Amino acid sequence: MDQRRLIPLIAMAIVLLVSVNVAAFTFKFWGPALVQEWDDYWKQKLNKPAEKAGDRTISDCLQVSDFYSVHLTTYFLADSSENAGGATDDLRKYAEYCNHVPGTGKVIFALTLMEKEVRNDPVALSFYKYDTKGELLLLNETPSKTYPSGMISIGGTIEHAGKYLLRAAFGEAKNKEDTIDMPITAGN
Repeated sequence: MDQRRLIPLIAMAIVLLVSVNVAAFTFKFWGPALVQEWDDYWKQKLNKPAEKAGDRTISDCLQVSDFYSVHLTTYFLADSSENAGGATDDLRKYAEYCNHVPGTGKVIFALTLMEKEVRNDPVALSFYKYDTKGELLLLNETPSKTYPSGMISIGGTIEHAGKYLLRAAFGEAKNKEDTIDMPITAGN
């Protein structure tokens, strides 16, 4: 092989080897943010309303803490001139989501308590929005009570695109393990 061709090939191989090593050793600095962006992008692209309740697997909307687990279904009715002033209690108008809704409108969060033994313990729900300072502002809450059927719901209105939080508090919720915080994102 000609030496004039060999020198650029060796130089390219060295540059490639150095680049791969630098990328591998610095991954802990730039990798998590890239992975998070990738996950968020695909969650939004793949987040579409279910045609019927059976279109999702149970794990798609499962939320867990160390001791508790709930299945979250968010029913979303988008703001529109068609829905303005109309009845909002007809669930046939709502699209189903997990923890991301595409815009502003009415929401009904329906939680199913997954553990049967928890259904005799009191549970409270709270729905918050994050203000511009990143602090939580309470929008709606349910009192702490037992739900023998295992079904809990709370309604609310998402007025602005952004970040919201749904919190389920089990028992007296003395520890972080006694709550499940479910981030809710509105908009793209």
